[in-house]
Parts: sequence; structure tokens; C-alpha cells
Amino acid sequence: MLAQRRRECEHATMYGLLLESIQHHVQELHGEQVWQQVLQEAGLRNMVFSTHRQYSDQVMVQLASACSKVLSRFLPTVDCSMHFFGTCFVTFCAQYGYDKILRVAGRNYCDFLHGIDNLHETIRFSYPRMQSPSFMVEEEDADGCVLVYHSQRKGFSHYVIGQLQQCGLTLYGVKVDIKVLKETPVGHGCHVRYRLDFNNSSFTPPTPIQSLARINNALCPVSGSILFKLFPFCIVFGEEMVILRAGPSAVNLFSGQQLVGSRVTDIFSLRRPPVDFTWNNILCQQNVVFELESPPLSNIADDNSQSHGLEQTLNGTTKLKQCVDEVPSDVSTASRKWTSKRLLRGQMKLIKEWGHMTFLCAPLVGNLEELQDLGMFINDLNLYDSSREMVIAGWQHASQLEYLMEQQVEKSNKIRKNLKALDKARTESNKLLYSMLPETIAVRLKHGEDPINTCQTFDAVTILFSYLVGFKDICSNGSAMDIVRVMNNSFMVFDPIVDKYGLFKVETLGDAVYMVAGGVPDVREDHAQKVAHLALEFVSEAHKVKCPLEGTSLSVRIGMHTGSVVAGIVGKRTPQYCLFGDTVNTAARMQSHSQPGRIHLSQPCHECLKGTDLVSVYRGRINVKGKGELKTYWLAGRCGQESTRHNCLMFHTEHRRHSRHHSSSSVDGAFDLHSLHSSTSASSFQATTIPADDDDERTTAEEMCTASSHGITYLEEFPEDI
Repeated sequence: MLAQRRRECEHATMYGLLLESIQHHVQELHGEQVWQQVLQEAGLRNMVFSTHRQYSDQVMVQLASACSKVLSRFLPTVDCSMHFFGTCFVTFCAQYGYDKILRVAGRNYCDFLHGIDNLHETIRFSYPRMQSPSFMVEEEDADGCVLVYHSQRKGFSHYVIGQLQQCGLTLYGVKVDIKVLKETPVGHGCHVRYRLDFNNSSFTPPTPIQSLARINNALCPVSGSILFKLFPFCIVFGEEMVILRAGPSAVNLFSGQQLVGSRVTDIFSLRRPPVDFTWNNILCQQNVVFELESPPLSNIADDNSQSHGLEQTLNGTTKLKQCVDEVPSDVSTASRKWTSKRLLRGQMKLIKEWGHMTFLCAPLVGNLEELQDLGMFINDLNLYDSSREMVIAGWQHASQLEYLMEQQVEKSNKIRKNLKALDKARTESNKLLYSMLPETIAVRLKHGEDPINTCQTFDAVTILFSYLVGFKDICSNGSAMDIVRVMNNSFMVFDPIVDKYGLFKVETLGDAVYMVAGGVPDVREDHAQKVAHLALEFVSEAHKVKCPLEGTSLSVRIGMHTGSVVAGIVGKRTPQYCLFGDTVNTAARMQSHSQPGRIHLSQPCHECLKGTDLVSVYRGRINVKGKGELKTYWLAGRCGQESTRHNCLMFHTEHRRHSRHHSSSSVDGAFDLHSLHSSTSASSFQATTIPADDDDERTTAEEMCTASSHGITYLEEFPEDI
């Protein structure tokens, strides 16, 4: 676990504390649901941020982009989101007690700006892998200052503005106006110059520096040997960046590597502050903590070339001699092989008498293991600072801290897994709910809406009833499992078709009755066309439903009608979305008067299909119980298909035969709406088919072919010679 966490941190650049501040304030201001929407938009669904875990910088950029979309009313742009994140972090830090550190950073706001880098160094003891930026006050006046921001990140300039403004307002009661003067990309990071306008009442013009001679009259100058005794890790280099002298402990630490006479930039890389390692940059940041990093040494040879010393005359007055004889004789590092990086941390100070820069530093060691890796001992460390105490404390608390961090990461992973499982369970429950109720209605109920408010009237809805022909015989002669098996098989065939066309399957209690509605609860203009296409697919796919007694394919009998309905939720214990109205009854009558393998249309439904890619053929007039004589049609199919032309000819032949004989026919399997709530079949009733003789409903065979190719659906009769 520990090795895995370390591998993750190698590629991460930001601690979770920054991301936790964003989560806290979004949840506090806009609620948990909005925060989950932000995570989903950012592609971070179910993400749980851990304070001491590291994340990619890109995570904050993703959150900023997501907030600008989800919270566009409050944060219209990504820059606004980043500015908001900066203010969130300053406020959130108070919960961890960091506001106390910030408040004592300086007497005034400008002092605070000068000491930001040192604050970062203090916090680095809690966050050792923190990649903090660097700030330098370049110019200062009574109306503000010019601040230079160096960072290894890109796109965080507005985040910094939010932090600086919130710090000024919260800690010092100062309103700060910030403007970006120049932003320059540098490698993977950037340099930004800001102009900060605020009441800098503490500013005083620089006063002339007293002469060095006057100081020397009061105090004697300190010799180089004394300096190296006080600072045994001290390194002195000149404007050409060449190392002139090094303290005895520094020589011991880098045994086997030539320090004196080498360029400091060849041996060390500047880890902090994140600026170019040049003489001018060092001069500008003498009040900032510096960290120099040297790559690990793998093969250490016994090299005493520096033990002879190198005398150097500085300004012709002071001669520095390296005091190797003061290194304890029992400290021998020539035979050791070290693989750890060496980090030196301290302050750069210009000694004007010498004209050289002195790096007053000490090695950065966190525990006993690191001390051994560096080939050092406790007595190598300074007595006057806290280096020794830090190593001992690190040894005492490192194991406990590692254990606690592992626990935190483990809990975060467990929470993430539980959230994923919860999300999966929620998806399954929603899927089940949406199979019982329309999704739009279910969502309204989940949001707390009263079910009675879901009731509404729909002016144009197309209802389809489908019936499995022969199901009555299966019920009479088959077993209970046969009945269940054939019904389950029919649902497996028809349900995907309903989902394909985006229609609503109405739950019924009738035997082998399958009811579909189009245009409810989601209003759509093409409801009749969609239901008609579904009906044609029902007819073509019905052969997949087999009779369990004989193994033969079953067929369906379909009826359709278009009209107005009232729809709404009925019941509390087992709520159902039900449809009410004469349209439902009429659609049921169209099904009961239909024939196996055919789709029976009412006049209103036929009118809705005019001008589409569907062809309907006039059937005649039928006598419907409670409705009288109704003009009805057969749905022949889609335009341009051979099966459609064949059906048109077949329907015409039947119609012509009925017209000649003026006979009436009975329709088996009549269906009554009450069968929706009964397990028994409805009683059959007689229906009379009456031929049409309206002159305005005739057309020629040539017109039929033309109409079929253009999708006109009012074919009602063919001439005798077809």
C-alpha cells in the first residue's frame, strides 16, 4: 500500500487540501446535488478527495471547466471559477488552523507578500511533497506593489488573484485590486507579473545605507575561519557562479565530488524558489529560503583533494582557508555508497566586503533513515538550530504518520468503491422504476411532486392494442408454465421494439394483451407514425413467439386509434400510470375487429398518417358496439416495398368481394376494455362490414402506384380491372 501511494505521488503535483476547499464551498453554497453534477461534468464521478493525497493539476482545471457549465449563472467562465477557488482555499484553511500562521506572517499586507515563500516552507513540514510557487515583490510604493509569481503550473494566475485578494481582505482588512501586467509561459510553468493596488501605508522610501567603515569601527570583521565554524555547511561563490570555499561539513557531505572550483549550477539545481538559477535572481531574493538539490552519488571515491585547502584573496584584504583539520577524524565517508539526493536549505546572503554570495545552509534531513543514506551522523548537524530535534522527532513520528496516511487513503478508496456500488444500485433501481412508470413522470415523483399533479389531458395520442392469436387455446390446453413461458417470450420480443421507438408500454391485466401509447407522457407530433412503424415491426417479429403446445409461430392482431386521453398516476401502494378515455376503448375495439397478422386503423389514425411514408387501404364501415358505424382502414406497410403493394392488392380483392356480396362477417376474439382488469377473455360480439360507395373515395390503379411511391395514405378502392 505504501509503495503504491508513493508511486501515485510521483506523478501528482497538488495536495487534496486544495480540492477539498472547492468541494466544501460548492456543497455549502449550492448543495450536494450540484457538487455531484460538477464531478460528473468533470469526469470525476464518485471522486473522494483526501487531504494528504496528491492529484494532478489537471483535476482543478477540470473542476473549473465543469463549474463554468453547471454554475454558469454564478461562474460564467473558467477564469471566474479559478478566482472563486482561490478565495475558497483561504477561507477553508481556517478550519485547519493555518489562518493563525497567516495572521502572524507580517505586521501589514506588504510584509505578508514578502514572506509568502517562507510560509510555504513552514507548511512543507506537513506537506513534504508540496510543489509551491514563488512570489517576489519587485517594486513597492505607497499605492501598492508589483508582484512576480513563478510557478511550475499553467492556468493558475486567476487562482492566485483570488487567494491574494481574500488574504488582504480577511487578514488585514485591505481591499486589493489586482491586474495582470504580463504572463509568460516558461517550460511547464509560467511567470506572471501583477500590479497590486492597495493602501500601502507602511511604505517608507529607502534610506541611505551607513558606510561599512563606520560599522567596522564599532565591530571587528569576522574572519572566514570563524564563519565556517559557525556555518559548517556554508558555500561561497562569486558572480561567475564558481564555488570559492565550502565549509567542512559540506566537504564531508560531498566527499568524492569536487566542490571548490566547480560551477554551483553544475553541481546543484535550484529546487526553490522556482526561478532561473542566476546571480541577478539570487540578489533579488535574499529574504527567501533557498533549496539546492544535488543528484545522488552512487560511487564515492576517496578524494582528499579539497583537504589541502584553496586559498583565495577576497578584495585583497581577507584570506579564507578551509579548515579541514577541524572535521572529526572518525568521520570517514570515502568507502560509503550513497544513493539519496542531497538537499541543502538556507538563505543566500551577499557579503559586500568580499563581493561574493554566501549560502548559509544545512542539509534537509527528515529522519534517521535519511541521515544514514546521506552517510552522516547526528554530530554533523548544527547545534544552534532544530536540525537534530527534527531528525529525532521524524524518527519517532514517521511510522505513526505513515500508518495514519495509509489508513486515510484506504478509507478514501473504500468510500470511492461504496459510492460506485451505490451508483450502480441507483442505476438498477431507476431502471426498474422506469420500466413501471414513464421516466419523466418518475423523475417528477422522485423530486417530491404530488402524484395528483401528474394528471393531465393529452389532445392527440395514438393507442395500439396487440393480441396473441391462439392464446385462448394455450390457456385451455397448456400448463401454467406454458402460459408463463409464452407471455415471457412475447415480452422479450416486443419490449425492445417499444424502447427502440421511444414509446410507452402501458401495463395491462388482460390475457395476451399488449398496449402501447405514443405521445404520452412526452408530447410528440409524430406519435401516430411511430406507433404505426412499431405495429409493422410487431407483425414481422411475431413469428419469434412460439406456441408451447405445437411449436408453431404465433401471430398478432393489432388495432390502432388516435384521440384524446387523460393520463396520471393511480394508487399509492403500487402506483401505475394509467390512461383513461374513449380513445382507449375505441383502440381496443379496433384490435378486436382486426384479423391475424393485420393492423386495423380508425379514421382519425388514418388521417394522422397522411403525408408520411406509410400506406393505408380503406377496409369499409364496421358496426362497433357503442360507437355505431365507423370507417376503418388496413395499414398496408411502408412506401416502395413489394410487400406493401402485395397487401394493397390483397385488401382490394377482399373489399371488392365483400362489396359484391354485401355480406356481413363476424370477428372472433372480440375484446372489451374491461378485460384489462380481468384474467378472463372478453365475450365476442358481432360486427358488420359495410362496403363504401362514396365516389370521392375511389382511385385508379395508376394513382395507387403513384401514391404508394410518395407516401400518400388514402387508398380506398381499386377499379374492377386491376
